[in-house]
Amino acid sequence: MDERLFQFRLRSSHPAPERATRDLVVEFLTPDGTWEPQQLSLTMPGFRLNLISLLLCQHTYLVANARERQLPLQRVEASFEVATSSSLIVERVAGDFRMALDPTAGAEDRARVDAEAIAWMQERMTHCPISRNLPEGVSKRIGLRLVEA
Repeated sequence: MDERLFQFRLRSSHPAPERATRDLVVEFLTPDGTWEPQQLSLTMPGFRLNLISLLLCQHTYLVANARERQLPLQRVEASFEVATSSSLIVERVAGDFRMALDPTAGAEDRARVDAEAIAWMQERMTHCPISRNLPEGVSKRIGLRLVEA
């Protein structure tokens, strides 16, 4: 069977003081190679809605866990790829999430974002219920790393 590849990217900002998600943008790579902003609607293909839900669930868990740890999250960017069979059965999910800290945050706040905190957040992202409901045989790789603001 032929593999189908669905690619998305995400950007969001999280300004101080509340660090709530602002300016969330999800884009889909069209077959002609252009990135198309996604506006959720009832006319959107249902399978694409499902994949966007998977991406947004991962993002929600990242942001919620950063807030729980009171980390000075400023921006999140992600590349997200889902491979399926020709009959749209999910076979592989790969996400690369990058978070940037607020450069105006204090040194003590920024120091809380160490390797242990990132590993903890990455592990917690695996608890997203949409991801957990993927079949056992699906290869899932979700990465999280810190980048410069």
